[in-house]
Amino acid sequence: MRLLAFVLCLASALQAAAPIISELRPRGAERGRPFTLTVVGRNLIEGARVRSTMPAHFTPLAPALDGLPEMSAPGRYAAFLVEPKEDIPPGLYPIRIETPEGISNILLFAVGSFPETTEAESQPGSLPNRNDSIETAESILTVPITVNGTLRGPERDIFRVRGKAGERRVFEIEARRCGSAVDPVLEITDSSGKVLARSEDTPLLSLDARVDFTFPHDGDFYVWVRDARYSSQNQNFYRLKMGNYDYVDAFFPLGGRRGELTEVTLERAAARRPATAKIDLRRAAGDLALLSPPDSPVLPFVFAVSDLPELREPLGGPAPVPSVINGRLDKEGEIDRYIFSVEPGDALLFEMEARELGTSKLQAVVSVYDSDGKKLASAGDEPLPVDVFAVQGTSRTMGDPVFNFKVPDGVRQITVTIEDLALRGGKHFGYRLITRRLAQDFQLSIATPYVNIPESGTALITVNADRRGFDGPIRLRLENPPEGVLVEGGVIPSDPPDATALASRAITRRGRGVLALTAQPGTKLDLRELMVIGEATLPDGAVLRRRAKGPGMLVPVAGATQQGAVDLQRPLTAPWLNLVLPAATTSRLPASLEVKPLRVDRLEEGDRHVFEWRWTATRPDIRPPGKLSVDVVGARDIRIIDMKQDPEDHNRGTFVVTTTKNTIPERYDLYASVNIAVDGENFTISSRPAVFEVLPKRDVQNVATHR
Repeated sequence: MRLLAFVLCLASALQAAAPIISELRPRGAERGRPFTLTVVGRNLIEGARVRSTMPAHFTPLAPALDGLPEMSAPGRYAAFLVEPKEDIPPGLYPIRIETPEGISNILLFAVGSFPETTEAESQPGSLPNRNDSIETAESILTVPITVNGTLRGPERDIFRVRGKAGERRVFEIEARRCGSAVDPVLEITDSSGKVLARSEDTPLLSLDARVDFTFPHDGDFYVWVRDARYSSQNQNFYRLKMGNYDYVDAFFPLGGRRGELTEVTLERAAARRPATAKIDLRRAAGDLALLSPPDSPVLPFVFAVSDLPELREPLGGPAPVPSVINGRLDKEGEIDRYIFSVEPGDALLFEMEARELGTSKLQAVVSVYDSDGKKLASAGDEPLPVDVFAVQGTSRTMGDPVFNFKVPDGVRQITVTIEDLALRGGKHFGYRLITRRLAQDFQLSIATPYVNIPESGTALITVNADRRGFDGPIRLRLENPPEGVLVEGGVIPSDPPDATALASRAITRRGRGVLALTAQPGTKLDLRELMVIGEATLPDGAVLRRRAKGPGMLVPVAGATQQGAVDLQRPLTAPWLNLVLPAATTSRLPASLEVKPLRVDRLEEGDRHVFEWRWTATRPDIRPPGKLSVDVVGARDIRIIDMKQDPEDHNRGTFVVTTTKNTIPERYDLYASVNIAVDGENFTISSRPAVFEVLPKRDVQNVATHR
C-alpha cells in the first residue's frame, strides 16, 4: 500500500509543460477549401486550441493514426478541421497552440491559389530517395499546382513535367519565406540532364528561387529541387509552385507613411509597362506591413512603415528634416545626391533601410560632404570583416548604415550621397534614407519570440540594445504589466566605447539587459501581448523612450556560423508579424532557486562579492545542482569563481564574483540559472535578480541587496 501510495503521489506530481510544435501537416492549402491540419509536437494535451490570424474556423478532431505510428505517444499531435473563409487572401499565417499549460512557438502556414498535392516521398511511411533520379522522377500531370515536399539532407527531388514548344511556365520555390531552413536551388533540365535554366536566391524572394521558363520543344522536362548545401534541417519542407502566372519582379517605393494610402509601382514579369497599386497603411500597427500584388498568386512582400514625411526622388530642393527619402540606384555606378540645409552644431541621425528589409540588394555607402566637396563623414565603407567580393553574393557582411553627424562650424549646407559598395545598380537597388534631428538614439530587440511565465517561478527575457550614439544606461520596463506578475531587473549598463571600438570606426554597438518576470501564486494569464519599453536620460535631461521589437518566430538554421556565411545561417524570424512579447502563464516549475549577497571584500586590485544560493525542489528525486550558470549582465572584467556546494546541505552553496580596476562602477543585475530534465521535459530554473553594485575605489562601502 505504501508503494502504491508513493506511485500515485509521484504520478500526480509529474511536471506539466507548455506546448511545443515542430511540424505542420500539411504546410499549405488552396484558398477557400477546408482541410485537416495536424500539428505535431509535444505537450499537445486535451483542450489545445489554435491561435492564428488566419480567417478560418478551427474545430478540434480526433486525429487518425494511419501512417503516424511515431505519434502514438500522448501529447504528440493535435488535429483540427480548418474551414477558411472563401475570400481568404493568399499569404502566410502564424499557427500557435495554446493549452492550459501555456503557449507554443509559431510555425507559418501558407495559403495559395493553386490545387495542392504532397510529394510521394514525403507521405507518411514512404521510403526515402524515391525520386532522386531522372529514371525515378515523380510525374506531375496537371498545372497549375503546388507540390509540398521535403528534403532529407543530401538528397534531391526530381519531378517530370510535359511541355509544348513555346509554352511558358513559371516554377517557384517557397521555403525560407515560409519558415523553412532549406536554401533551395531550382533547375530545369532535359531528359539527358542538361541544365536549361537555374535559379538560386531570386531578388525579392529571400533565399528562394524562381524560373520563368519557355519550353524549347515538345517533350518531357525535369524539375530538380535541392538544398544549396545539401544540409540537414529540422524545418526541411518546401512548396514547389508551377503554372503560367504573372508575378512582380520589382516594386518602388519600399515603404510608406503610417495612416496613408501609398501608391506603389509594380514591375510585372509578363507586362510591358509597370502597373500601380495602393497599399493601405491607415491601420498599420508596426514598422512593417505586407504588400500583396493584385491578381497574382505570389506571396506578399515586406513593406516598411514610418511615422515621418515620405518623399521620393527626385527632390525639387533641399530635403526636410525629419523625413524619409525613397530612392533607387537605377544603373551601375549611379550615385544619388541630396542637399540638406543645416546650422552649425546641428545633430543629425542618418539611417538607411535597404538590404535588411529583404527587398533590396543595395549594400549602401552613405557619405556627407560640405558645400566645397570636402567629405565630413561616411558609413557603410568600413573595413569589411571578409573579402569585398562577398558583397557580390548573398551574405550580408554588414547591416544597413546608421550614423550620427554633428554639423561643423561654418557649415550651413551639406550634400548626402548614396552609392552601392560594389558600384552596382538596377531595379532591385531601392533604399529609404531616414534623417532625424537626434544626437543620440538606441533601438531594442527581444531575443525570444514568446514567454511562458511559471507560477511562483521566474522567466528571464533578454533584450538587446543597438546603441546609436547613446552610451549611457537604459532601464527596461513593461508598459502593460499584468496583474500578479512581478517585473524586476532590466538594467542595461552604460557602455562607453573602448579603444577597440574607436579603432574599428564602429558606428553602432550592442548592449544587453535582462527582465525577470515572476508570476505570483495563483496567477493565471491567457495569451496576451506584453510591451517592453526602454527609457534613458540624455545629457540634456530629456528622456528617450523606445519600444522593443520582437522576432515573431525563431527557426534555427543548421550550418556554418562564421562571418561571410551569416546570411545563410541566420535564424529565421517573421518581424512582419509585428509581435513584441506574447506571454502566458504555465504551471509551477519542479524547483526554485534563490540567490542573495553575503558580503563584499574590498581589495586593492578589485573586489570579491560573495553570494549564497539556495535550491528548493518539489520532489525528493530532483537533485540539487552542483554548479550554477551565473550572469552579471553587462559587466566587464569580472570572473565567477569558487562555486561550492555545502557539504552538509547540498541544497545550498556559495560562489564569488570578482571585479578589477577596469570594471566600470555601476549597478548591475545578477542572475543564476540551472537546466534540469524532469519526466522527459527540460526546464530552466532561474533566480530572481540580485543587485550587483560596483563602487568607485574611493568609496569605503558597497551595498548589495536582493530586490
